[in-house]
Amino acid sequence: MPKQRAKATRTLRRSATTGRFPARKRTITFQLFIAKETPTAEKIHAIRSGVGARVVDDMVRYLEVPKNVVFAVLHTPESTAHRLIRDNRPLDSAASERVVRVADVIRAAEGTLGGREAATKWLKTPNLALGDATPLSMLDTEPGANEVRRILSSIKYGGAF
Repeated sequence: MPKQRAKATRTLRRSATTGRFPARKRTITFQLFIAKETPTAEKIHAIRSGVGARVVDDMVRYLEVPKNVVFAVLHTPESTAHRLIRDNRPLDSAASERVVRVADVIRAAEGTLGGREAATKWLKTPNLALGDATPLSMLDTEPGANEVRRILSSIKYGGAF
């Protein structure tokens, strides 16, 4: 037990000296996008300045999906994403906008379906209304995200699609 505690202390110290946050802090970053509606001006600023590439790891943990699924949604080649993560650099504005879009739709899904577990399960399940595509896979484009939002609205308000 003391060895584990010492290792954790070294990890935190190393993180503090490199300026990087421990994994626990990074997870909160993506969760903050989901936790509450972000003002439009803040979203635009985040998109233009670029969301930190480490958000990919946060999204993988939050959605419980392989990294290649997140790379596909963000339209970011795996090698590029790994380099950006390693160098602690931001994603480009197009990928950053997709991160914000995914967070917005996850927030809507959680509100409609009653929580994180139900929402992430629904996002990863093929949907007949989407031609058997998963809702998550549709979030790579704005028209796809609009279709997912329309389905969530129908579920929430009892409408038909």
